[in-house]
Amino acid sequence: MNAQPNAWHSRLLIPAFTSGIVLLTVILTPGRAFGQNNVRVAQPAPSFVMKEAHGKTIKLTDFKNKALILCFFATWDEPCRKQMGIFNDMVGRYGETNLAVLALAIDQTQPDSVKAYAEKQHLNYALHMADYDVIQTFGGLTSVPVTFVIDKNQNVIDKFVGVTETNALDADIRAILKQ
Repeated sequence: MNAQPNAWHSRLLIPAFTSGIVLLTVILTPGRAFGQNNVRVAQPAPSFVMKEAHGKTIKLTDFKNKALILCFFATWDEPCRKQMGIFNDMVGRYGETNLAVLALAIDQTQPDSVKAYAEKQHLNYALHMADYDVIQTFGGLTSVPVTFVIDKNQNVIDKFVGVTETNALDADIRAILKQ
């Protein structure tokens, strides 16, 4: 018998099968095929209540209807100092009615030394001592600074580890202010 027709048939079958799989993949995942699957789903921000050293209570709901930048930092850390300056510029640009910064120092110092640090750095927002429970509520820390961007509806829309440049934060804040 002649083996020639089977070889011709199988040579056509392999490219046709491969093309069919590629076409099926493109049809079933059009968002990925065209780069449109970059949707992030915001997660509700962890609810917290913490006591400030002077007795004032700070809670997540205090920041409803504002863009909130919550950052864990250390006064002795140079990258944190840079981050605090970036936040300072942002509060100056967006104003306190649109943007709140909640900077929580993880230092094992007294609140007065954190206040002195804020004055020395000429910050236009208050610094607070981090509460252990709040740190745990936000998933713990492996480094500083760690920044959470929280929208007007109290959802975490972004988390940054390390120094976050102005352009990344600006994009998030502009998106929140359009809500």
